[in-house]
Formats: sequence, structure tokens, C-alpha cells
Amino acid sequence: MLNRPLVLAAIDHATDATRTIDVARRVAKARGGDVDVIQVVPHRTVHFDDRPDVRPHESHDGTVTRPIETMLPGGDDGVHVRTVALRGTPEHVIPAYSQLHHATLLVVQRDYGSSRFWRHDRVVNDLARRSPTAVLVLPTRETPRPTGPGLRRILAPVDFSIASAVAVRIAADLARRHGARVSLVHALRDVPRQMMCSGSEAWEVVRRMPAQVDAAASRLRRRAAWLGVGDVETEVATGDAERAILETAERRDADLIVMGIAHRSWLDRAVFGSTVRGVLRRATVPTLVVPVVAGAERWPDEQGVAQISRSPWVVSANDRVAA
Repeated sequence: MLNRPLVLAAIDHATDATRTIDVARRVAKARGGDVDVIQVVPHRTVHFDDRPDVRPHESHDGTVTRPIETMLPGGDDGVHVRTVALRGTPEHVIPAYSQLHHATLLVVQRDYGSSRFWRHDRVVNDLARRSPTAVLVLPTRETPRPTGPGLRRILAPVDFSIASAVAVRIAADLARRHGARVSLVHALRDVPRQMMCSGSEAWEVVRRMPAQVDAAASRLRRRAAWLGVGDVETEVATGDAERAILETAERRDADLIVMGIAHRSWLDRAVFGSTVRGVLRRATVPTLVVPVVAGAERWPDEQGVAQISRSPWVVSANDRVAA
């Protein structure tokens, strides 16, 4: 299995298993890889089952999952799919399994790990932060999109950190393979959310705003050019970054949002919030979350930033990432 790219699909009762496996299988097909369908159970054993007519496991409440084959599209596409039952909590055992087996991508639906009666994104948010590889998060409800091969428009938020630099590089790789457009969005941080629209101070803020926006847009284009993205659409917003990302994705009709994520302590996230979690909670298109070890560092001005390596799992132009 190590000589072929491995894509993981995490499923449970709270998710659309058929859709999750379908997306994982198409990505694996494009990469010439295989799929492991992960189900986390409270059993003490790790179970592998490659037989086509055997149910993967019986859950703790006595219910039995459907055979995996009933959730897979027909046809022989060369992708080997097996079911894997892991004991433990998803936030710990799935990242560990991904690291051990050199997985290239984890596909999961936003509601994964939540209750039938209370759907939430806490588990997926923790998975995205703990995962050693990229996580493609599928929204619960997707906006209907025109049919057609490949991606059409990819949105990459930029805060001029290393995490956003990696996100732009991956967005550029995907765009080249799909013939898609890349849109970059940046939210100005030094603009107050609430401004008094009177007096000399307000006039000064209004006077300086166009120059700040133009400077940020030029900076976005220069950084994109260093990463080999010559033709990008830029948008500079003011106020909340989460809202700016979601509104831009809707206005630009994006098919995919690509975000780099840096390690942050739970206290940091609790006090200052998390833009990534806010986007995952409200996005209506798939979001690709890429963990970056040094993601919190500032994006250097050196042109050498263009040497950031390309993503090893990028799909081909004939296969959509999103369902």
C-alpha cells in the first residue's frame, strides 16, 4: 500500500457515507491510489476486511453498518477500497493511522463525529488541527453547481503567514491541473469594525482607506506571482476575516476554499477564536484545510518563497474534488 497514494474516508452515522466515499474514490483514482474507509468503534481490535460481501463491524449499540459495496459507485476503476475499524476517539486514532500509513488526504463531512440529534463541527475541527495531512471537509449542504469537469474557481484566503503561502501554492497547483481561476482574499486587520462617521478622525480613515486597499491588493498579486500564479483575482475586505472569506466565496462562485492552518493552543483558540472553524461551520462548498508546521510565521518577502514544494496529492483536471 505504501507505493500507491492512500486517501482516507472517515464515515459514521452522522455523515453521508456514500458521498464521502465517492469523493475519496475519485481523488484516489486521479492519483492512481487506493482508499481506506475508516470507521472508529469502541472495540479493542483493529479490523481489516477486503472481502466484498462482509459487513465491516457491529457498532456498540447493536446496529450493523451497511456493506461498504452498497455505498460505492459501480465499475472497475482500479481503486482498491477496504474498510478499517479503529478503536478509540476519531481525533486521536485517525491522525495516528494517517501518519502510520502515509495517507495523502483525509476526506470527511463537516458533521462527522456528532450526534444524530445535535450536529456540530467540533470533531472535524480537531481532526483538521491534529491531522498530519490535508483534510477535505465536505459541507452538509452544498450549493448546487453547474456540471462540468474539474474545478472552475478556487478561493485562497491570505493573511501573509506561511500557512497562507502554502495554501496559495496548493490552490495554484490545483488551478493549473483543472484550468481554474484563483481568487485571493485578504481582510485588513488595522481597520476598526465600528467607525464614527463624523469629525476629522473619520475623514482621515476614509481618506486613507483606498490607499490601504490598493497596497494590500498589490501585495497579494506580488506574492502570488512569486508562487507562479500570474493571473489572479484579488479582493481586500475590511472587518471580520471569516465573513470576508464566506462572502467572497459566494460572490465569486468558488468551487473550493483552500486554507492553511497553523498550530494554536486551545487557550489561544478559546480567547481569540478560529477563522478556520468559522469557515468550516458556515461554508457551502468544500474546504481544503492544510496543516502547516511553521504556519504562524510571517510570509517572507524573499523571492525564494516560490520554492515551496507542490502538494503531492493534487488531482487531475478531469476529476472534480467536490461531490
